[in-house]
Amino acid sequence: MKKILIGVLAGAWAGAAGVAAAPQDETERIAIPTLAERLQSGAEFLLIDVREDWELDENGAIDGAIHIPMGELEARMPDIPRDVLLVFY
Repeated sequence: MKKILIGVLAGAWAGAAGVAAAPQDETERIAIPTLAERLQSGAEFLLIDVREDWELDENGAIDGAIHIPMGELEARMPDIPRDVLLVFY
């Protein structure tokens, strides 16, 4: 069984250079067990996996996560919904 060690950061969409930012709530770190609880509860949020392709190949991914490698994140920010809690890992 593969174990995935993740650090997660949850917060509101903060906007990128040249993009108007949505209202921003606090950004917080959440523990892996908290993320697991949120996944199991059906809570509404968008899970964004910012790891590189090789990391996904090596370690797998969480079902339902959207993969946007960290190096592409700024350019892809306009595509990310602004009206939902975001969880990056």
